[in-house]
Amino acid sequence: VTDNGFDALFAANRIGASVREKSRTHPLRLAGLIGNRTAKRDLIDKYVQSCPMPVLEVLPLIEDIRVSRIKGKTLFEMAEKEPSLKYVCDYYLNIADQILAGPEGVVPREVPDRELFSLLSDFYLTPGEAQLDEAASEATETIDEVSFV
Repeated sequence: VTDNGFDALFAANRIGASVREKSRTHPLRLAGLIGNRTAKRDLIDKYVQSCPMPVLEVLPLIEDIRVSRIKGKTLFEMAEKEPSLKYVCDYYLNIADQILAGPEGVVPREVPDRELFSLLSDFYLTPGEAQLDEAASEATETIDEVSFV
Protein backbone atom coordinates (compact mmCIF):
# COMPACT_ATOMS: atom_id res chain seq x y z
CA VAL A 1 0.00 0.00 0.00
CA THR A 2 1.47 3.31 -1.06
CA ASP A 3 0.47 6.81 -1.98
CA ASN A 4 1.63 8.90 -4.90
CA GLY A 5 4.57 10.33 -2.97
CA PHE A 6 8.31 9.89 -3.10
CA ASP A 7 8.74 8.44 0.41
CA ALA A 8 5.93 5.91 0.13
CA LEU A 9 7.10 4.65 -3.26
CA PHE A 10 10.66 4.43 -1.99
CA ALA A 11 9.34 2.25 0.87
CA ALA A 12 7.29 0.17 -1.61
CA ASN A 13 10.47 -0.42 -3.58
CA ARG A 14 12.20 -1.67 -0.42
CA ILE A 15 9.30 -4.02 0.27
CA GLY A 16 9.56 -5.28 -3.30
CA ALA A 17 13.26 -5.96 -2.75
CA SER A 18 12.43 -7.88 0.42
CA VAL A 19 9.82 -9.96 -1.39
CA ARG A 20 12.34 -10.78 -4.13
CA GLU A 21 14.98 -11.77 -1.60
CA LYS A 22 12.60 -13.93 0.45
CA SER A 23 11.19 -15.56 -2.70
CA ARG A 24 14.57 -17.19 -3.28
CA THR A 25 13.86 -19.61 -0.43
CA HIS A 26 10.08 -19.38 -0.01
CA PRO A 27 7.09 -19.46 -2.39
CA LEU A 28 6.43 -15.74 -1.96
CA ARG A 29 4.95 -13.41 -4.57
CA LEU A 30 3.58 -9.87 -4.54
CA ALA A 31 -0.05 -9.56 -5.66
CA GLY A 32 0.41 -5.93 -6.61
CA LEU A 33 0.44 -2.32 -5.52
CA ILE A 34 -2.45 -0.44 -3.94
CA GLY A 35 -2.54 3.34 -4.17
CA ASN A 36 -4.08 4.81 -1.03
CA ARG A 37 -5.91 8.13 -0.82
CA THR A 38 -4.27 9.97 -3.65
CA ALA A 39 -5.55 12.66 -6.00
CA LYS A 40 -3.02 11.74 -8.72
CA ARG A 41 -1.22 8.58 -9.69
CA ASP A 42 1.51 9.84 -11.99
CA LEU A 43 4.38 8.72 -9.74
CA ILE A 44 2.73 5.35 -9.12
CA ASP A 45 2.43 4.83 -12.88
CA LYS A 46 6.03 5.92 -13.42
CA TYR A 47 7.19 3.51 -10.72
CA VAL A 48 5.33 0.47 -12.09
CA GLN A 49 6.78 1.20 -15.54
CA SER A 50 10.23 0.79 -14.01
CA CYS A 51 9.30 -2.02 -11.62
CA PRO A 52 6.53 -3.94 -13.40
CA MET A 53 3.74 -5.13 -11.13
CA PRO A 54 -0.04 -4.97 -11.16
CA VAL A 55 -1.81 -2.00 -9.63
CA LEU A 56 -4.73 -3.60 -7.81
CA GLU A 57 -6.52 -0.35 -7.06
CA VAL A 58 -5.93 3.34 -6.54
CA LEU A 59 -8.21 4.81 -3.91
CA PRO A 60 -8.98 8.43 -4.66
CA LEU A 61 -8.68 11.14 -2.06
CA ILE A 62 -12.06 10.57 -0.38
CA GLU A 63 -12.64 12.53 2.81
CA ASP A 64 -14.91 9.83 4.23
CA ILE A 65 -11.95 7.45 4.47
CA ARG A 66 -10.22 9.89 6.82
CA VAL A 67 -13.45 10.56 8.70
CA SER A 68 -13.99 6.84 9.31
CA ARG A 69 -10.58 6.65 10.99
CA ILE A 70 -11.37 9.63 13.19
CA LYS A 71 -14.72 8.10 14.16
CA GLY A 72 -13.01 4.79 14.89
CA LYS A 73 -15.34 2.97 12.48
CA THR A 74 -14.85 1.05 9.31
CA LEU A 75 -16.32 2.40 6.11
CA PHE A 76 -18.55 -0.66 6.03
CA GLU A 77 -20.01 0.27 9.43
CA MET A 78 -20.56 3.84 8.28
CA ALA A 79 -22.16 2.67 5.01
CA GLU A 80 -24.83 0.77 6.95
CA LYS A 81 -26.17 4.12 8.16
CA GLU A 82 -25.13 6.17 5.15
CA PRO A 83 -25.81 4.17 1.95
CA SER A 84 -24.16 6.93 -0.11
CA LEU A 85 -20.82 5.55 1.15
CA LYS A 86 -21.28 2.14 -0.48
CA TYR A 87 -19.31 3.29 -3.54
CA VAL A 88 -16.26 3.80 -1.29
CA CYS A 89 -16.63 0.26 0.07
CA ASP A 90 -16.57 -1.01 -3.51
CA TYR A 91 -12.90 -0.01 -3.81
CA TYR A 92 -12.02 -2.26 -0.89
CA LEU A 93 -14.26 -5.08 -2.11
CA ASN A 94 -12.49 -4.92 -5.48
CA ILE A 95 -9.12 -5.32 -3.76
CA ALA A 96 -10.45 -8.23 -1.69
CA ASP A 97 -11.88 -9.93 -4.80
CA GLN A 98 -8.53 -9.69 -6.57
CA ILE A 99 -6.63 -11.12 -3.62
CA LEU A 100 -9.17 -13.90 -3.00
CA ALA A 101 -8.93 -14.87 -6.67
CA GLY A 102 -5.40 -16.05 -5.86
CA PRO A 103 -3.38 -14.10 -8.42
CA GLU A 104 -0.12 -15.63 -9.57
CA GLY A 105 1.67 -12.57 -8.27
CA VAL A 106 5.06 -11.27 -9.25
CA VAL A 107 8.57 -11.34 -7.91
CA PRO A 108 9.43 -7.69 -8.31
CA ARG A 109 12.81 -6.54 -9.48
CA GLU A 110 13.29 -3.42 -7.44
CA VAL A 111 14.61 -0.24 -8.98
CA PRO A 112 18.15 0.60 -7.80
CA ASP A 113 18.10 3.45 -5.26
CA ARG A 114 19.90 6.01 -7.43
CA GLU A 115 17.70 5.24 -10.42
CA LEU A 116 14.53 5.42 -8.32
CA PHE A 117 15.66 8.68 -6.75
CA SER A 118 16.27 10.14 -10.20
CA LEU A 119 13.00 8.79 -11.60
CA LEU A 120 10.83 10.16 -8.81
CA SER A 121 12.72 13.37 -8.11
CA ASP A 122 12.43 14.37 -11.79
CA PHE A 123 8.68 14.58 -11.27
CA TYR A 124 9.14 16.89 -8.28
CA LEU A 125 11.88 19.03 -9.79
CA THR A 126 10.39 19.38 -13.28
CA PRO A 127 6.64 18.73 -12.92
CA GLY A 128 5.78 20.73 -16.05
CA GLU A 129 8.12 18.67 -18.23
CA ALA A 130 6.78 15.43 -16.77
CA GLN A 131 3.23 16.52 -17.58
CA LEU A 132 4.27 17.48 -21.11
CA ASP A 133 5.93 14.06 -21.58
CA GLU A 134 2.78 12.37 -20.29
CA ALA A 135 0.53 14.42 -22.59
CA ALA A 136 2.75 13.63 -25.58
CA SER A 137 2.64 9.93 -24.70
CA GLU A 138 -1.17 10.00 -24.46
CA ALA A 139 -1.41 11.84 -27.77
CA THR A 140 0.83 9.24 -29.42
CA GLU A 141 -1.34 6.42 -28.02
CA THR A 142 -4.44 8.12 -29.39
CA ILE A 143 -2.83 8.56 -32.79
CA ASP A 144 -1.75 4.91 -32.77
CA GLU A 145 -5.30 3.84 -31.90
CA VAL A 146 -6.75 5.96 -34.69
CA SER A 147 -4.24 4.80 -37.26
CA PHE A 148 -5.09 1.16 -36.62
CA VAL A 149 -8.86 1.62 -36.97
